[in-house]
Amino acid sequence: MESITRRTALSALSGSALSAAQRPARPPNVLLVISDQLHHRAYGAAGNCVIQTPNVDRLARQGARFESVLSPTPFCSPTRASLMTGLYPHQHGIIRNLPRTSDGLAPDLPTTEQVLLDAGYEARQFGKWHLGEKTRVPAYASDPEASYREHFRTISKGMPEPGPGPISRVGRPIFPTEAVRAANERYDGNGPSNTWIGRTDVPPEHTEEAWIADRAIESLRRVADRPFFLTVSFPAPHALWVINEPYYGLHPRKDIPLPTNRNSVQEEDRRTAAWRFGQLLGEEGMREYLGVYYGMVAMLDANLGRILGELQALGRESDTLVVFTADHGDMQGGHGMYDKTSYSMYEETTRVPLVMRFPGRIPEGQTVKTHAGTCDISPTILDYLGLPISDSVAGESLRGFIEGREDLDRPMFAERDRSAWGSEGPAHFQRLIRTHGWKYSYHSRGDSQLFDLANDPGETQNLVHERSARSAKLRLHADLVRWMLETGDPRTAEMNAA
Repeated sequence: MESITRRTALSALSGSALSAAQRPARPPNVLLVISDQLHHRAYGAAGNCVIQTPNVDRLARQGARFESVLSPTPFCSPTRASLMTGLYPHQHGIIRNLPRTSDGLAPDLPTTEQVLLDAGYEARQFGKWHLGEKTRVPAYASDPEASYREHFRTISKGMPEPGPGPISRVGRPIFPTEAVRAANERYDGNGPSNTWIGRTDVPPEHTEEAWIADRAIESLRRVADRPFFLTVSFPAPHALWVINEPYYGLHPRKDIPLPTNRNSVQEEDRRTAAWRFGQLLGEEGMREYLGVYYGMVAMLDANLGRILGELQALGRESDTLVVFTADHGDMQGGHGMYDKTSYSMYEETTRVPLVMRFPGRIPEGQTVKTHAGTCDISPTILDYLGLPISDSVAGESLRGFIEGREDLDRPMFAERDRSAWGSEGPAHFQRLIRTHGWKYSYHSRGDSQLFDLANDPGETQNLVHERSARSAKLRLHADLVRWMLETGDPRTAEMNAA
């Protein structure tokens, strides 16, 4: 593809009197859609035969779907910063979730948005931000975070007062099943704010996702005549797990299979809220959780479809790169857990979906097996737009893999720095390397894990102390330390021998 320079991009915006034939080609647009806490197989094209996600599936048919994508850490804020910068958490400095009062992302960090802003693009972001003060980021200096929660406080004023019991995100009752209600009554953790699961009577047009999609569509109409980079960040399917009709009843609970590894869990995970509440839910409650979760994903998918429909109606579908991904995953009943608060860095929480569509540039129906990571998304976007990629970026453009150059030996890495809270003891850290055959997770407190993914994809047997797996562990440990050194990880000096 011909390189697009800053001068070329700006001239396309200048409104000169040249004819359409004489005018330089307009730079392509970007639509980035982020889901919060979406399991890597929670859409039809990934092999889920129950969930109904026609719009994500259409993107996959018309573009490329990645099979193995690793989040840099199963935390919201650090991953969102990595998505913008192409840097790992230990590089951009946000290693845990940020409070709303935080300053957030450093304004001098390289971001995709800044490169595009310099090239004459309009940058807009709607929905969940979770990176502190948004206007500190130069590309969003005049685009402060809009509070969808304030919107719901406003619309709920005219609604009838809810009856006794749990309250949903918009001041209306939640109607849980008996299995969910019983689990909450027996739960002794820090709940129940994240443990209510059920149906709500909030109209579909009053959900957070509908409101965010409305604002994104309004913005598309305003910027459609010039190059844009539009980020739409949906909160679903994050807690609270409540959904309205028709989505609540869309997936019959009897049709939802439970994962085969649900009865296998590492001892250190038995102290987590994710496992303890998962056990209280039982099989009936877990199917209800998955049914509500699937309904939330279907609702997200419907709002995605509205945005894609507007993109087509405005004539911008053919020149827009669409990227769909998530910040981290969800346990989905794996290892007997719900939500995301596992101690182990299981596949369920560390892997995420990634689908890209770019008509005429990305071949249709591609399934990419090469390992990818969230840090690769920024350089991939810039590569397809012909814009410069900073030498400091840790990720790599995925364009070559999309176009057929598979590299099945490419490893991927993740990290997690853990505070001293709950039953986890003193602060400690985890560093992870994943290949197609193995996953090694180094834990500084001494309970490291090694899984043979080729023969044990459900991660049921920790082989870290097995003599038969020692050579694999030594090799992976050395590769992990090498990556930490190359990326300037400050924890490298604290790594013990394998």
